Amino acid sequence: MTGILFCLAVPVWASSGEPSAEALEQWFESDEQVLPYVDDVSEGELRFLVKPPDKRTTSISNKIDILNTSIESGWVDIEQCYGDLDPIDAVEVVYRYHNMRNLKILSTENIKKAWVEQQSVQLNEVEKGAKLCVSLQAQIFYKQDGKSFALRNGPFERKFLDGYFPLHVKLRVFFPEKSLRFTDSKPAATPGFTVRRNASSIEIDTWFEGKLTTELFFEVINH
Repeated sequence: MTGILFCLAVPVWASSGEPSAEALEQWFESDEQVLPYVDDVSEGELRFLVKPPDKRTTSISNKIDILNTSIESGWVDIEQCYGDLDPIDAVEVVYRYHNMRNLKILSTENIKKAWVEQQSVQLNEVEKGAKLCVSLQAQIFYKQDGKSFALRNGPFERKFLDGYFPLHVKLRVFFPEKSLRFTDSKPAATPGFTVRRNASSIEIDTWFEGKLTTELFFEVINH
C-alpha cells in the first residue's frame, strides 16, 4: 500500500507503508499538486496564506452542531467533507478524538472503495478530484472556568514526508443562540484567517501551511 500522510481536523491520513517510487513521481509531477512550494514548504510552523495557491489543493469543510445537550455532555455533531484529495493507491483516515462515536461514510467521489473500520475510514484507489464526506459525534466541547466553554478542533495539517503543504479549511459552527454567546476565537481573525460571526453561527475560512488548531469560546447565557 502507498499513501500520503494527512492530519485533517484530528483524523490522520496515513498509509501502512512508505510510498513507492512510482507513487512519489506521480504525486510530484501532477499538475494538480502544489509544486511551486516544494522548495519552500513549511516544516510545521503555522503560516497563513493571504493569497490562495495558484493550483487546486486539498480542502476540508467542517460543519459542527453544538446542541443544548452539548453544554452538559460535551458531545457535538460533526460532518466533514474532504475535497480534491491527492491521488494515491490506498489511504486510511484514522480519527484520534479521545471520545467519538457513530462514524459513518455519507458519500464518496472518485474513490473505488471506502469502508469504516473501528475509528478509521479505509480508502482504496483514490483518484484525482476525489471527495469523501463523513459524519460522527465527538466530545470536543469543553467546560472552562465559570460559565465559559471552548470548542477545540484540530490539528489541521497536510503533510508529505517532512514538509507541510497548503491546505484550505472551512469551518461552520452552529450553536443555540438562546443558550450560548460566542466570545472569542484562537487564533484571532487575521489576514488569511477569516472569522465571521452571526447570531447562531460562526464561519472560519483559512488557507495555511503547517499545523492549525482552532478554539472557539462561548459563554452560557441561559442555563
